[in-house]
Amino acid sequence: MPASAMARSKLFSTHKRHDQHPPSHSFQSGTYPSVTKPNILFISIDALRFDRTSLHGYARPTTPMLARLAESAIVCNQTSSSAAFTQPSLPSMLTSTLPLSYGGYDNGAIGRPASIFKVLHDAGYETTMLSTFPWVNRFFGYSDGVDHEHFLFVLNSLVGIAVQRMRSTLHAHQKGTLAMHEMIERIAPVVEGMFDDIETYCHVRTNQVKLNARDMKGERLVADGYNFRAVQRVVAKHRHAFRSDSRQYVETHLQHVPQAHEWIAADWHRKRQLRSLLAHGSRRLAATLLRATRPARAKLSDYRYKRYIDGAALTQRIINAIDSRSAEKPFFLWTHFLDTHTPYLPGAAPDWVEKVPDYLGRLGYPETIDPSIAVSGAPKTEAGWAGWSAMYDAAVLYVDEQIERIYQALEDRGLAENTIIVITGDHGEELGEHGDISHHFRMYEHNIRVPMVFHIPGSVRRDVDTLTSTLDLAPTIAALAGADTPAAWRGRSVISEALPQRTHVIAEAFHSGNCLFENRPPYIAVRTLKYKYLWKEFLDPTDRFSPAGLELFDIEADPMEKANIYRPDHPALPELNRAVAERLAEIPEISAARIEKALGAIGRAAVAKMRTSGIAVTGEA
Repeated sequence: MPASAMARSKLFSTHKRHDQHPPSHSFQSGTYPSVTKPNILFISIDALRFDRTSLHGYARPTTPMLARLAESAIVCNQTSSSAAFTQPSLPSMLTSTLPLSYGGYDNGAIGRPASIFKVLHDAGYETTMLSTFPWVNRFFGYSDGVDHEHFLFVLNSLVGIAVQRMRSTLHAHQKGTLAMHEMIERIAPVVEGMFDDIETYCHVRTNQVKLNARDMKGERLVADGYNFRAVQRVVAKHRHAFRSDSRQYVETHLQHVPQAHEWIAADWHRKRQLRSLLAHGSRRLAATLLRATRPARAKLSDYRYKRYIDGAALTQRIINAIDSRSAEKPFFLWTHFLDTHTPYLPGAAPDWVEKVPDYLGRLGYPETIDPSIAVSGAPKTEAGWAGWSAMYDAAVLYVDEQIERIYQALEDRGLAENTIIVITGDHGEELGEHGDISHHFRMYEHNIRVPMVFHIPGSVRRDVDTLTSTLDLAPTIAALAGADTPAAWRGRSVISEALPQRTHVIAEAFHSGNCLFENRPPYIAVRTLKYKYLWKEFLDPTDRFSPAGLELFDIEADPMEKANIYRPDHPALPELNRAVAERLAEIPEISAARIEKALGAIGRAAVAKMRTSGIAVTGEA
């Protein structure tokens, strides 16, 4: 028996919990009733906090369907994401590599080892990517092994991505630390790449017009109504101007860091179908009139069309993709729900606001909570914080409801008994615990601890209480599929015999902007079962949220990380600093001198260890 098949057989045979009896039909033998391999549905959920799921003990019933799936699942109880925001988290999850490896996360999966799509495609799967997040698609190295790719993000997202990738470079030029010619040299590939990506996007969206009109009627994706041929002409004009005189182009368009709706997007703003222009104009007029009489309601009218794909529409696309699958192969489908990202808008679009009281009531909250709290910025009162928190919980319940719809569709089609469902959060969410909202790069527990569940039909629940990471997602999925894994993947299958020996997991990123290793401080979190260590080389000048010093928390005694117990002589520090130093030594863009300056003798020893151990410089071998 091949090693991968043996691992899969063992994986299914070890799922047991003493308070349950095996069901009459079981996957424990490692065989499947209808095809050689199981279908696999991989759902990641944005900003899903571990401690806000009723599966993991939260008092309000936010995740009843997730709890139902967990009855036949591997349930990981100590999972950390590899970063506190989505841009670095997803390539880490999909390629089992740390965010700051391979030149950083600006380029997504480009230059990284094979993704889970490639691995499963090579193992005989038909693969589908429903890309709701604009950093995960063919533009960022995910095309290899993807059979079906759907663009489910709006056009202006591509401008926002380009700005994000140039932000730190533009700021450096504005501050006088980067000359004009150096700045242009750095941003030119990003600008040219954006032009290429927009043209490709327009081509793909033109081919998906009927499909999106069927599934996405209440979405901005359709309501924007862009004339994609006209948009392509705008791109050609900008490309010509940039190539003719890049200095003049920068002085005209990039003197300040633009918003996603500015720059080139301002030129195609009116390049829409006539009916969309009229509808857009009427909505703006109605909102203007409403602001004079009912300002709170006016805010909500601005969000009639959500900023991201609505969960109900995405669910329908998932079901339709399953219906159009090949009968000859098992399917692998990945997508990412965004309803738990700010602003929290529970309920199907475009009339989601009418459904909010029902979700609040089902969670035991007052149905009278004003939903405009979710679109009004950071709360300023105790009641505001309570409403903000309630809207987040309602969004979690809404996504859980969509998972139930998907599962019901699988049952209706006779596929539930042969489909593994993997569910996780890409990171967590801050709801005021450290004075902030959303997920601004800080790696406290509420921002990086996430649920991770592998539902295996016919099995019984097995809880994994050792340290796990979202790096382990791809290796575990590959093991479930009986597929061989790339040697360069960093994570492990969550049932690996070596997993209990893991002493710590790493999360990392830069504070904001793009990955400029030479002059920006990396932020690294080391998490053990007892401690969380938040290390930074120095405080990033753009960071207005974090304290200047280092932070250490006893997360067993202080799970909400209220008391910073850091002191230079703390007995846990040598091992934690060694983990930081060894991680830094794996990153080729960070010099040995820099590591030694930051961490002294421990840093020097880590560099020496890397040089003599034969480990590749990126640390992924």
